Amino acid sequence: MLFNARIEWARRARTDDTTWVDALMDALGQWHPAVGASVRGFIEAVITLPAENLRQAGAVAALIADDVVPVAGADALVIEVMPTAEFDARAGLAPWPDMLSVTQAAHRLGVSPQAVRQRLESGSLTGTKVGATWIVNGQRIPATT
Repeated sequence: MLFNARIEWARRARTDDTTWVDALMDALGQWHPAVGASVRGFIEAVITLPAENLRQAGAVAALIADDVVPVAGADALVIEVMPTAEFDARAGLAPWPDMLSVTQAAHRLGVSPQAVRQRLESGSLTGTKVGATWIVNGQRIPATT
């Protein structure tokens, strides 16, 4: 499961010297960071990390925050951790739709890929054509068990 952690360090984010941004981006690179100033003006990073549960994600985020203290130049002030789906929902981001290839849609529907293409062409099945390839919205097709 993926979790997002927002870490704020007890150091003001200076706008006249942004070398800390590059340093934090490099130090946190493997967790796909977004770095900037928090609402209160402190150095902040949002990272994404895999974990089995919230407790593990929190512990890992705390270790990461401590490891980056030399780069941030201060101890962690705030560590907030939540599942990525909750983070995205709070940010007002819609979940990415379940997208299927023609072959995957055919498997779910129990028909041939050609039958799926015919349904897409006729409009009885909705999809989007990207170049010469069809993408089918998987939320409209029940998953097989």
